Amino acid sequence: MLPAVFAFAESPVDVPDALGETFARTWRQIASIGTWWTAAERVAIATVARRNRLGDPYRSPSLPEPANEAAALLAATPAVTTREWVDEVVSGIGEPRYVELAGIVARVVAVDTVTRLLGGELEPFPEPAAGEPSQQPASGPVRKGRAWIGIEGIASPPNVLSAVPEARRAMVDVSDLLYMSPAQMEDPDITLWGLHRTQIELVASTVSFANECFY
Repeated sequence: MLPAVFAFAESPVDVPDALGETFARTWRQIASIGTWWTAAERVAIATVARRNRLGDPYRSPSLPEPANEAAALLAATPAVTTREWVDEVVSGIGEPRYVELAGIVARVVAVDTVTRLLGGELEPFPEPAAGEPSQQPASGPVRKGRAWIGIEGIASPPNVLSAVPEARRAMVDVSDLLYMSPAQMEDPDITLWGLHRTQIELVASTVSFANECFY
């Protein structure tokens, strides 16, 4: 049975239970205490991201200005980011907080986009939990190298949020469902959601091009 939220009852297509369950879990995770942001701050980041993506230049009074600017720009116009811009944001809020923020914004954009495509209304964010961030560091060394932020391990999409392990786990939970898991990527002939691997990659590359992804 689908959860009370993300039920997609009005969707013109059949929506697998796994999608609604994953989206509901993502919303709960965003409203949970973070590693470097409180739950209330995390919901504020999500709200700034959503409203700016919808064309409302909202800023949250509970967030430092660099966080407001980062959430707004990453959600609405991510293609204009530069390494210098990232460095400026990081100098204002710190790299771990930037990494966690980027993960929240990415999940909000992904979930909201798919929800609207499936004919659903945007789900409100849950009430934030109480408590203070754990400030748990990455388990291994974090190096910047050629990447714009510090990464644990090799610089690759699955590792982009690895400086904040919980942010990485939460993003993988969504990307494994909406795209492919690492194990599934090893199969060049896999079929998911009725699409063959070649069709999946065509959709992914077309969307990336349309969004000016420069990875």
